[in-house]
Amino acid sequence: MEEYVDIVSRYTFDETVSALDRIIRDRNLIRFAVFDHRMNAENIGLQMNNCIVFVFGNPAIGTIMMQRDPSLGIELPSKILIYELDHKTHVRFRPLSWKFDDTAATEAMNKLNSVVEAIARECAGMK
Repeated sequence: MEEYVDIVSRYTFDETVSALDRIIRDRNLIRFAVFDHRMNAENIGLQMNNCIVFVFGNPAIGTIMMQRDPSLGIELPSKILIYELDHKTHVRFRPLSWKFDDTAATEAMNKLNSVVEAIARECAGMK
């Protein structure tokens, strides 16, 4: 697995979150879940900076890869984390770096990585 990519957003936390939500919808991707870590912390009486994870994807792409290697299911669907640190909003994701013996699966992974990176950059104002 490759390392995470971390982009500092040009927008506020709320603007970045709204942009990511809109981009996922505009690209007709499935938003499987949203985890609001700050809200969960507050629900048990703890405090933390804004921190939210979007879990999203397109089964038509992920399934091609998982048919070749079901263990990839631990990495899919795609995830983008938006968090605040030192008064800056960060957008973070991890590109997949799987080895396939199959051209279709490799192409699907490359497409997925391109899409996730484009989404992360766009929601951070880095088109």
